Amino acid sequence: MLVAEHLPARPRKASASRRRRHHSRLPYRLHQHAPAAASILLAPVWTDTQGPQERVFVARALDANGEPVRIPPGGSRQIASLLQGAFPGADWNQAQTWHAKTNQLTTWQQQERRVAA
Repeated sequence: MLVAEHLPARPRKASASRRRRHHSRLPYRLHQHAPAAASILLAPVWTDTQGPQERVFVARALDANGEPVRIPPGGSRQIASLLQGAFPGADWNQAQTWHAKTNQLTTWQQQERRVAA
């Protein structure tokens, strides 16, 4: 599912205590859209299906066993909005992974596949 990038006209302004509270509630809000997700990958994709090229995001959630978690329709858009709001300093030109255990966002690194000899 493709999701349009959420960039508000005015950046979110909040006190430090309010930002900390929103950050602490982030796992609960994300689990409303992707229950039992241990990690969520949010990857930017550039598409030009309706004219000029624009960046949209694709969200994929995995459980603790590495199995995909179903995201309901419209959930990807909300996940992108929540993560971009909680981590405005992240480089959104690269894929980002949110980890439920640590409530942190990291740049996604593709793991090398080892071929058994």
